[in-house]
Amino acid sequence: MHVLNLETREKQDAFKSNFYNKNNSYLILTPLCELKLLKDILGIDEVTFKDCLTFDESIKLDLFDNYDFLSVNTFEIVDNKAEIEEVNIYLSDNFILVVCNENHFLFNFVKNIIVNEVNMENTPGIVSLFKINYLIFKNIIIHEFESLEKVEDMILKLEDEILEGVVDDHVLKINYVRGLARTLVKNTRPLLYIGDRILKENIRYLKYADVKKYNFDNLQGIDFGIDKLYNFALSTRELADKLLDIYSSQVAEKTNSLITKLTLLTGISAPLTIITGIYGMNFNFMPELSWYYGYPLVLCIMGVIVITGIILFKIKKLL
Repeated sequence: MHVLNLETREKQDAFKSNFYNKNNSYLILTPLCELKLLKDILGIDEVTFKDCLTFDESIKLDLFDNYDFLSVNTFEIVDNKAEIEEVNIYLSDNFILVVCNENHFLFNFVKNIIVNEVNMENTPGIVSLFKINYLIFKNIIIHEFESLEKVEDMILKLEDEILEGVVDDHVLKINYVRGLARTLVKNTRPLLYIGDRILKENIRYLKYADVKKYNFDNLQGIDFGIDKLYNFALSTRELADKLLDIYSSQVAEKTNSLITKLTLLTGISAPLTIITGIYGMNFNFMPELSWYYGYPLVLCIMGVIVITGIILFKIKKLL
């Protein structure tokens, strides 16, 4: 657990039962296992407490008298796999409580704010809380943009591989990337709901006239960023879906090329078939059958036909 008193700049990296003073403002970061220690001190209700402890795919923005509760799912690409994790944030007049796993990218981000007092100018407590809230949302959006860029790089790399030549395992790779892109779209879409509610409803940091001027423009920026993130996720999914079309076209081109070559070989072998057909007929009078050099001569003629056909098709770039 990490706590920063925004008034006194006092920090603590372990739980202390007497740390909380309602007259001060705090930034609090805790893993799930330590949330119970703060439940009674901060007046966390039982419903949101249980929501924090159980992972689900739903997104929540509940407005209470004492705080606003936000639960979102974030994604991160690690070793070409999507890791979906839940982040829970309590927004109060005098504290922000961030609850997430210690290996989550947001945990390290908030911890850095607390330890190094990043962007902690001498501003009123609630303004500092808003700035932190804005930075948290901004970090989530930026990090998910970076994850989408990783997926885009995976798609472009796979596209180059397909254009160089199709192989059997390309189908499995395409299906995996398409599933990955769809998962990211699915987990990005609910953020649109948050962006709309932040601006349309009277959330805590828009209630007070003295800090609303600090908040509204930045919250509009968050809403715009969420829209751009979702559009990027959609374009990434479309790019992944096009891989199947590229693969199909490459397979069709390869098949057509093979059929063309077989057709040309058939054309080359047609005269040979005619010659062998003629000398397979049972006629009594075939003068060339008695020639001493008849057999090697016919073989030479057949060889010339084959070589001539190959050269002609090579010149026309059909082979």
